[in-house]
Amino acid sequence: MELIPIISDRIEEIDESSCVSQKSRKRVRRKLKESPPCKILRHDALPEEVRVGSMFENKQNMTKFFCSLEINQKVEFTAVRSCSKRYELKCIVDKCGWNVRANRIKNFTLFRVIKYHNIHECSVDARKSDQKHATSNFISEQIIEHVQDKKIKVTPAFVENEMKKKFGIDIDSENNEAYIWFFREMRKAIQVRCELVFLSDRNQSIANGTRKFFHEAHHGICLYHFEKNLKQRHTKTTVINLFQSAARSYNREDFNQLMSQLKSIDKKTYNYIMEEPLERSWFPQRRYDMLTTNMVESMNFVLLKRREMPILRMLDFIQKKLGEWFYKRRKKANETFHRVSIWAEEEMTTKMNLACKMFKRTCDCLEFQLDELPCSHASAAINKRYLQKSDYCSTWYSRETWLKTYEGHVNTVGDQKSWDIPQNIQSEITKPPDVEILQGRRQKMRHMPIAYD
Repeated sequence: MELIPIISDRIEEIDESSCVSQKSRKRVRRKLKESPPCKILRHDALPEEVRVGSMFENKQNMTKFFCSLEINQKVEFTAVRSCSKRYELKCIVDKCGWNVRANRIKNFTLFRVIKYHNIHECSVDARKSDQKHATSNFISEQIIEHVQDKKIKVTPAFVENEMKKKFGIDIDSENNEAYIWFFREMRKAIQVRCELVFLSDRNQSIANGTRKFFHEAHHGICLYHFEKNLKQRHTKTTVINLFQSAARSYNREDFNQLMSQLKSIDKKTYNYIMEEPLERSWFPQRRYDMLTTNMVESMNFVLLKRREMPILRMLDFIQKKLGEWFYKRRKKANETFHRVSIWAEEEMTTKMNLACKMFKRTCDCLEFQLDELPCSHASAAINKRYLQKSDYCSTWYSRETWLKTYEGHVNTVGDQKSWDIPQNIQSEITKPPDVEILQGRRQKMRHMPIAYD
C-alpha cells in the first residue's frame, strides 16, 4: 500500500480553509498535534491506522474500508448522513456506541476523520455472517484476481465458497432463511394438496423451500422470467422465438423438433434451457395453461402504491380488495347459466374444426389430455354428434368448482380485544425472519417487453 505523507504546514493550511469557527480550528489543530504525522489512506488500510485526524483519498475509498471492516467483524452499520461533504456512520444497535464521522476538506477530495469510536459494545447476538454491504461490486473486487487465471472456473458455487473462506459470509443465507420460514408456515396453513404446482422464476431458494416442505408438489418455471434470462444472456431473437414455440407445444414430437433446430443454432443455450421443465409436454403435472406468473404480477400492480403504507393499513386494503373480488365473482358465478365457467365456455367456442378421440378424452395433438379442455378437434367432433362440450371438461372448469372457489367470505379482523384465540394457537409464537432493506431507491414499475405473454 502506497502512503503519501502530508507535512504539518500543509495540514494547517487545509485546516484554516475548511474549519468554520476559530474554536473548531483550535480543537482540530490540538487533535492533529497529539496524533502522529497524517498519511493519506486507501480502502485497504489497516484498522489500527484509522483514528481521529486520518485522511482518506476520497469518499469511495473510505466507504470501501468501513464496508470491509464491517464484514470482517460481522457487525452492521447504517449511514446517518452521506453526502458529498459529510460521511457519518453508526452501529445498527441503538445502545452500541460505535460511530464515525468524517468531513470533506474544502477544495479537495480528501475526507478527514473528525470523530471515531471504534469499539463495538453490542451483544454477540447482533453479529451475523450475512452482510447487506457484501454487494455484487464488493464481491467482484474480491475475486477479480481469480478471473484472470484461466485454470480456475469461476462459478456461483466458487464465489460463495471464496467469500465464506475469506470473510465468513454466507451469501444466500437471508433468502434461504426467509423462504424456508415462508414454506414452513404455508405447509401448516394448507397441509397436503393434490396436483399442487409452484410457479416462479429460477430463484434457487424457492426451489429449496418447495423440495423441503412440499415433496408431493412440482416446481415450474415462469416462461416470462426465463425469457428475460435468455435476453440477459444476449441470446439471438431466432433462438428465443424457437424456445417460445417449443415451450408452448403440446406434442412431444413438435417439442423435440423445435429444440433440435434450436440446438443446431445455439448449443450452449439449448443446454441452459434443458436444465428446467418449462414446456407443457414434459412437465410431470398439469399446468392448465398457466405458463407465466401473470396472476401474481397483476396482484403486485394492485399493491404497487399500497406497499408504502404501514403494514396494518396495507393488510386492511388487501382484505377489503379480496372481499370485493370474491363478492363480484361469486355473484357472476351464480348468475351464469353455463355448466362451465365463462372463460372455459369462451375458450371452447373458438375450437370447432376437426375430429378427435373424444370418448377416451384423448387427441393426437395432446391438447385435450394436458389442458383437460376440448381442443379444436374435439369441439368439432362433439358438435357433429350433438353432444355437450361441457361433459368433456375437467371438474376444475365446472361451475360448481368456480362457485366453490369464492364461497368463502373475507371478514374484517375487528378489535384485538374481541379476538378469541385458542390456547394451543396462542402458545405458538411465529416470528418472521430478519429481512434487511436494501440500499437505494426501490424499483416500482417493471419494464415490460413487447413479447410479454
